Amino acid sequence: MKIFIFTLGCRANQYESDSISYLLEKEGHVLVTKIEEADICIVNTCTVTHRADYDSRRILRKIIKNNPSAICVATGCYVQVAYKRLAEIEGIDYLIGNKEKPLIPKLISTFTKQKKPHVLVSPNPTAFDTLICFPPPAYSKHTRAYLKIQDGCDSFCAYCIVPYARGRTRSLSPDEVIKRIFFLQNQGIKEVVFTGIHLGEYGKDLFPAFSLVELLKHLEKYDLSLRIRLSSLNPSEINEEMVALIARSQYLCPHLHISLQTGSDKILKKMRRCYSVSQFKELIEIIRRYFPLVDTPTPRTKPVFALGVDIIVGFPGETEEDFYQTYTLIKDLPVSYCHIFSYSDRPGTMASKMSNKVPQEVIKDRVKKLRTLDREKRQAFLQANLGRIVHVLTEQKKGNYLIGHAENYLPIWVTPHKNVKVNQIIPVKLAYLTDKGAMGELLTTYDIPR
Repeated sequence: MKIFIFTLGCRANQYESDSISYLLEKEGHVLVTKIEEADICIVNTCTVTHRADYDSRRILRKIIKNNPSAICVATGCYVQVAYKRLAEIEGIDYLIGNKEKPLIPKLISTFTKQKKPHVLVSPNPTAFDTLICFPPPAYSKHTRAYLKIQDGCDSFCAYCIVPYARGRTRSLSPDEVIKRIFFLQNQGIKEVVFTGIHLGEYGKDLFPAFSLVELLKHLEKYDLSLRIRLSSLNPSEINEEMVALIARSQYLCPHLHISLQTGSDKILKKMRRCYSVSQFKELIEIIRRYFPLVDTPTPRTKPVFALGVDIIVGFPGETEEDFYQTYTLIKDLPVSYCHIFSYSDRPGTMASKMSNKVPQEVIKDRVKKLRTLDREKRQAFLQANLGRIVHVLTEQKKGNYLIGHAENYLPIWVTPHKNVKVNQIIPVKLAYLTDKGAMGELLTTYDIPR
């Protein structure tokens, strides 16, 4: 059968969609990129914001309109928490929850058109099977792969619906992580991104408990020919031991993405976040001891450490002073880039019941200011890397250039060389900036390919 898969939301969702795709292809099914060509259309939904809900419904309606004869399947987090709402959309044939998602490759040959949606949603998505039943996707045409090593969350932040959609935290064993890394390495993958719903909680459910830092130290025992990147962590989940490990590691990328959310301690407390602004500032000083940051002067012997942050704008009760504290914090510190989100009421969360909601026009104005600041931060990050030597994973060819990402996730354009192909890690000196981005010059004194 011909199958179309559309994925919304986080890297964990993307990992699961890639895994489903891999398993379906193993069974002889053909993946297509156009809705109109498909016999079965699968939408892996997200519910982290109102916009994610809207986009999930939009793509489902588009499928039903553009290919009414196709079997329409919705799965993922939006299905898990609101399958009754989705069941109202005429034309959806199957609604499959997160616990049942791994069954899709086995069940798909039995799917038929339904008069009303067939619902397979367990009330509690917490099950270890939802994590271990997905193998790592094996696509040699890819250069980077996600590896989900953790699922679920125990934090129940005031604004977040995800624990209700994904269940409690559970982790892949260290031995299983290593096995999957080598599987991906043998497929030719050059970079693995560790992902999870709350990656910093990795291993606390294992017996005996095994932390993320211990897992990273464990990796150093093995001969790997790829590099490893970490997805989002809270400030309180990053300590000096982890930063020092990244500094001396051959595999770990000098890049951390931090779920900061706000620069106001008052709002952090209302959000039920387990850290303070001062902890974030202390973390930056720890990183500074081991790596150059955006504001580090010459010598330029290393790439600038990439420090990204998530920010939520307009949480209930956020005043102008609270927003100013966030803006000033980002402006004054060596942040490389920001991911900015407007607060979105999620029914069933503590925040949805809070008073003092921030008007939408105020939220939009604050988001606009932060996005302007974000552009300035990204430009400063590019400038700070000029003249530095980085190692670029070549990911695609575009015109006369190869495009890829450095170890600090800086996107770089490189003039092709006869010995360089897609899916190689090559040494590059960042030479100048154009409208396209950072342009790199290949260092031919190094062995190529690497």
